[in-house]
Amino acid sequence: MTEINKIIKLLKENLTLILLVIYSVSFTNYFIYYKSFNISIFNYINVTDLIFFTLEYIFKITLIIFIYEVTVFIIFTFLFNVYERIVLLKRKKLEFYLKSKKNKKKIEKLFLKPFQKGLLNTKFFLFFLGVFILPFLPYKLIIFPAYFIYIIYLLELGSKERMFKFSIPFVSIIIFISMIVTTLFNSYSKRFEKEDYFISFKQDSKAITTSKSSHLNYLGETSTYIFLYDISTRKSKIYQKSSLTNIEVQNNGRIDEYIFEVKEFYPVKLFIDWLNEKKNTPHNN
Repeated sequence: MTEINKIIKLLKENLTLILLVIYSVSFTNYFIYYKSFNISIFNYINVTDLIFFTLEYIFKITLIIFIYEVTVFIIFTFLFNVYERIVLLKRKKLEFYLKSKKNKKKIEKLFLKPFQKGLLNTKFFLFFLGVFILPFLPYKLIIFPAYFIYIIYLLELGSKERMFKFSIPFVSIIIFISMIVTTLFNSYSKRFEKEDYFISFKQDSKAITTSKSSHLNYLGETSTYIFLYDISTRKSKIYQKSSLTNIEVQNNGRIDEYIFEVKEFYPVKLFIDWLNEKKNTPHNN
């Protein structure tokens, strides 16, 4: 709780500077990206758009780290529970453990430090293993910065003295550089390659779509405008949302597929089955 209070205090003390940095980062990325398509973007955005552009990117990185943390914790907890039971069986203390809640708490205290140390060591091991896995993963432009920010987070956990004054500026630099790289990559790919993102709407009864059969790519949008790019004619198209009807965005189903794959992953499946079995098993007092 003390660490959270330190972070909150640090954010409060530097709120003006943080907002200035967010505006500057958003401004830079908007300008580079839309200028490459000859769009004077600052005629079409407001302050809210500038804030949410950077916050959305930070949220994506945070979400990736959170999902990874939860997944590792679930798998490690399951494996450690198996290890714990094996140790108790060897020491012939499993019956003592199962006898009452009081006994369970005593045993859990004994295994608490090995659990915490083992979990941290597992995170470091998987981090170094990730060096060989990263090149084969999708969404590298968001996963790479998340990966490097995660190591800073692990170093924070592993150090006796917290390095907030060092780590926060370092994380900010990683986010800024990765956003610029992402912006440059998107400004190139959307100019020359037909993308899968699907959006459709009507303007004055005329249907407009970025489907595979069209030559339009979705560039992005602000709170009041949508921007498309015709890769065949090399022209940018700007649509005011208030003049549009029947706006549709197709769900590609990737999130559903990932959730299903995670649930079917054998250790996760075993852990879910174990939790269900635990809920349905009556406990002795």
